[in-house]
Amino acid sequence: MITKNARLLIAFAVLLAATLAVVLSNRKSTFGGREERLMVKDTAAVALVSISNAGGGVELQRADGQWLVDGQTPARTDLVPVLLKAVHDISITKPVAKADAKKMIAEMDKSGYTIKINSRRKTLAHYKLLFAANGECYAWAAGSDRVFAVEVPGYNRFLSVLRLSGAADWKSRTVFAVKPDHVRQIIFNSTAKPENSFVIKHKGRQSEIFSYPVGLKIADVDADKLERYVAQFTRKDFADYVQLPQSQIDSITATQPIYSLSVTTDDGREVWYKAFERRLPQSATPDPDNFYLLLSNGDFVMAKYYDFDAVVKSLGWFRRK
Repeated sequence: MITKNARLLIAFAVLLAATLAVVLSNRKSTFGGREERLMVKDTAAVALVSISNAGGGVELQRADGQWLVDGQTPARTDLVPVLLKAVHDISITKPVAKADAKKMIAEMDKSGYTIKINSRRKTLAHYKLLFAANGECYAWAAGSDRVFAVEVPGYNRFLSVLRLSGAADWKSRTVFAVKPDHVRQIIFNSTAKPENSFVIKHKGRQSEIFSYPVGLKIADVDADKLERYVAQFTRKDFADYVQLPQSQIDSITATQPIYSLSVTTDDGREVWYKAFERRLPQSATPDPDNFYLLLSNGDFVMAKYYDFDAVVKSLGWFRRK
């Protein structure tokens, strides 16, 4: 015969079991559980980020402290910190009603972005994003049946970096990145006005300038101008990659360039570009703001005149006034 105390203990045990079941069930669907599948808390461990959609994809890989696009080209140093902040801080703001989740998941499969983040040993996060017309962003973690609105608190615009799924979006846009101490020689060859051409020979903090290609040394040089000019090559970036048919690129580069500019470093490496005039679309009028560059690595890109004005000088500019 069960005593009254035994019956109370049994009732308490049943109640406790039911309570635990509810708690565990709730824990499986809390925001925190879903958030763990999105946020990457230790970005120092990230070795690969893959971003893809129906149109293609890109892989960003970390190797020896440097980020590479598809394992080949250095990645843009201005975008990688934004990417790491976005994957670290992405957080849930509200759930989408279950009745709408299935439809949104289907839309993500069609036009969303798939994000995969790996360390060298395991997957740290795997989810899909949908950027809605109302400005909100929605996430669906792999293996989940729920969809959530997400944000990067205080930096919500950083989420847009997760929709850059093309290699050209991520490839470094640096033309020159040479510190003054590493510059050995600079050649500016003006094909339009040869008398403006020059060569600078640089060693340490000492520079000399000569006419080019004749090689006459210029004596009355403003030393401060010369050093400021050499310092300009610490960083020069182009604006964008050019999306033109190869036949059109070949036609442009077959013409005479406006000028060419090359920098040789103290280890013998040479980086150069040739500048070509850009015509406005559907017009024979020269573009007043942008021009084309053919880079020494073979890329054909577009640059802004004002970004390169400081390195496009004439031989006479260096003379004392």
